[in-house]
Amino acid sequence: MALWCRANKLSINFKKSNFMVFRPRQRRQTLDLSIQIDNNNIDCVKETVLLGVILDEHLSWKPHILSVCRKISKSIGIIYKSSFCLPKTSLHCLYYSLVYPYLIYCVSVWGSTYQSNLSRVFILQKKIIRIISKVSFDSHTDVLFKEYGILKFFDIYFYQIGKFMYLFKRGLLPNYFRNMFTLASQLHSHYTRNCNLYYIPPCRTNIRNFSIRFQGPKFFNSLSPEIQNSESICLFGKRLKKFLLS
Repeated sequence: MALWCRANKLSINFKKSNFMVFRPRQRRQTLDLSIQIDNNNIDCVKETVLLGVILDEHLSWKPHILSVCRKISKSIGIIYKSSFCLPKTSLHCLYYSLVYPYLIYCVSVWGSTYQSNLSRVFILQKKIIRIISKVSFDSHTDVLFKEYGILKFFDIYFYQIGKFMYLFKRGLLPNYFRNMFTLASQLHSHYTRNCNLYYIPPCRTNIRNFSIRFQGPKFFNSLSPEIQNSESICLFGKRLKKFLLS
């Protein structure tokens, strides 16, 4: 790596460089690894930030979820204080300005975990929808989400998964993802009623089960042909959102 960097006239910031060993939580044994580049030690860490997403060694996404909750909590205070002087439409805009970006950013990655890990995010989102609607703190939120056309957090996750699958189907993703999913018709030549659906790979672990390779085909196959065969990504998004809200 050091030779490649020198050949391409690049330098490494060793203070900001680290490495991580991914392992299941059940595996207690730790590996004693050390990495040196040009006699500079690279630290082994249990969590690190990559493009704004906090990775942890168990891929539980708990550190990132905690970070998202902290950021949303700050925005809740702003929206709550604004609710005394702003109408509901303005509070609705504040939600999409201050909260929604945190919920949607890379959610197809960090949203792939147990619902118990994500429950805190959904609780905060329900708190916000009550503030926007100016109702009591214990009001039911299902009707409120539909009234304002706001997707629940778990539906936001599937919305992003659905868009990813649609872009894959249309061949609009980078070449790296070209062979990520397989149609059932590509596995055998004989006709079956499910030949136009995506093949769902078997999963032995929960991490595999939560991955987009499994959740993507599973969710996309559950959509109606009308949604799957939308003429554009914009129309697909509208139909998918309507489906999730219903």
